[in-house]
Order: sequence, then C-alpha cells, then structure tokens
Amino acid sequence: MKRYTAAVLVLVMCLSSCGLAQLKEDFGEKMDEKIEQHAAEKTTYTQEQLDKEVFEGLSAGKKTIVFDGVVSSDMVQQSVYNARYACPDVFWTEGFSVSTDYSTTTLDCESIHDVDEQQLANMYAELNNAVDTIAASIDSGASDYDRLLSLHDKLIEICDYDHDAYAATDQETIGFAGSSYGCLVEHKAVCEGYAHAFSLVARKMGFECGIVCGTSRGENHAWNYVKADGDYYWLDVTWDENATEADGDFLPIHKYFLLDDELFMAGRTVDKDVPFVPQCTMMDNNYYVHNGLYLEGYSFADIDSLMTEHADEGGLDLMFADDESYQTAIDELMENGSIWNTQVMQNGAEAAPYFADPELRTLTITWQ
Repeated sequence: MKRYTAAVLVLVMCLSSCGLAQLKEDFGEKMDEKIEQHAAEKTTYTQEQLDKEVFEGLSAGKKTIVFDGVVSSDMVQQSVYNARYACPDVFWTEGFSVSTDYSTTTLDCESIHDVDEQQLANMYAELNNAVDTIAASIDSGASDYDRLLSLHDKLIEICDYDHDAYAATDQETIGFAGSSYGCLVEHKAVCEGYAHAFSLVARKMGFECGIVCGTSRGENHAWNYVKADGDYYWLDVTWDENATEADGDFLPIHKYFLLDDELFMAGRTVDKDVPFVPQCTMMDNNYYVHNGLYLEGYSFADIDSLMTEHADEGGLDLMFADDESYQTAIDELMENGSIWNTQVMQNGAEAAPYFADPELRTLTITWQ
C-alpha cells in the first residue's frame, strides 16, 4: 500500500548512495504525484460528501476511516481541517496519515495520549453527559441574551485556564486542553478548548455558533461567533475568564460578550482556512447595552447615579460609544478628581482604583 508520507522517501535515501538516492527520491515523488493524479481523477466523492463521512467517523471516535474508492489526499486533508471548525465534539485527534492501494483510500488518525477506541467511547459518553447537563440547566424559555449569558458564565465557573498547557510544546502536557472535553469534563482548557465547548453547548441549545481561529495581540487565539435574535455577535470566553485571575472583589467578566466588528476585531486577524467569518454589525444584545452601562456621551450625573445604583457591588464597569466621551470620562473623573464628588465616594469610600481599556472604550472603577 503506497502512503502519502515523507517516511518512505527518507528510508530510500538512507539505504542508497547519493546519486541513486536522488534518482529514487525523484521517482518516489513522481509516484506520489501519479497516485494523487489518479485519485483526483477517479474519486466519486464531492468535498461535501467526504466531509460528511469524515465528520461522522471522527465524531464516533473512529481512528481508521476507509473510503469506498480512491480519494485525493488533498480532499481528505481538507476534510480533516474542516472538522476543526465543524465538529466541536471531536476532541481527541492528533496526527493523521492517508494511504491508498489504487482501489480504496484510508485515513488513519492518531489520538492524544494514544487512547484506544473503547476509551474514546467512554470519553464521548462523559462529554455528551456534560453537554446535556449544562444545556438542561439553562432555561429554554429565556431570551437569547439570557441563555447565552448563562452558558458563558457557566463555562467560566466550571473551567480554569490551563497555564501549563499554554506554555507547553509537547502534546503529552497539552493533552485535551484545546478541546471541548478539556473544558467540559476535565475543567482545564486553553482558548480553543473554551471556544469548542461554547460552540458545542450553544449548538445543543439551538444556536448557530462557530469557532474562529486567528491571532490576537500577536498570539494565536480562538474565539466564537453566535447568532442571537437574528444577528451575529462575537464573544471571547477565554479573555473574560482570565479576568477572574485578577485581584479584588469586583471582577468584570463580560467585556467580550456579544460585541460588534468595530470593537471586537481591533487587533485581531483571522486564519485563511476559517470557513465562515460573519459580519457583526449590531450591539443590541451586548452586555453593556443590555444592562444600561453603555453611555452615548460623558455625563457626571449619569455616572454618579450608576455608581450609587451599583454601590453594593464594589465597582462599576462602563463602556462609551466613542473615543471622545471615553477620554473625557477618564480626564474628568480620574485626572481631575471628579470621582471624589460622587455619592459613593462621599459616603466614605477611601480609594477608587480604575482600569481603562481604550480598545473597548471601557472604564472599570472600583471602590474600597
């Protein structure tokens, strides 16, 4: 059986003299090209049909998938890549190889920690149970906003960011941290794990939801889009979860909940292989808008009133509609000291630390 891997060519080169090795390498490459051309010409699968077969096999925990007929290795590879976005329940795959004998094509998948198919069946049962439990705990009759907020907060509650996996370069240490299983069952995950988990449960709840991979602030990252009340929004559970690692009693964990392109995509890029990138133009379901914390302009009276309303919470997190009002709030309240004239500070608060985020135009004020 001829395999589409470099290992065969490397073996030939090691057993031969330099000139013969080059000749055999050229022959091997031509054979690979010949098989690939044959597969491309003879395949009866469309990419969509192949995707379906690969998705179903991987979601069932099959480590070996045999296709009925010869299939282009490029098509199989594309299906495996597509599964990254289409199948948030596929948590176990590592490397893979494609082979053909001119009549059938086989996809062999390696599993993280080399778990076998029986172990995978047990792990899938754990994952499905976790998904069902979370979905059932959220009121199905609530608004889209409330249901998505409950899911967002639940993932932050049950899962911790896996710093060891983030820093690791070996798969043994990373384990399942980049998967829905890591987030929902092991309760340790990195960004991709949070994103896959949110997508998996949100789909179970009936939402159109997906994962997007790219870069943010110069690092590889993963996040979600979701459709709520007919409009697409962005959210980033990982970055909201990371707020829980800060000091203090007041921890704003909804900065990245249901944002539009303008605010969310600043400083982010999307990988070329992402199959769908929505346009997110609405802010109606944004956390700040929904909770009266989104200010069209700077008003000391409005901020004073909101601080009084949230006095028992120990802090206030505000978002401003434009750069000018955001900067004016910082200048007036913090630089010029108007914060001390608010009712909360007049009632005996001793300090007012703050955090300003110009990308999101948010101002977080706490009091002690």
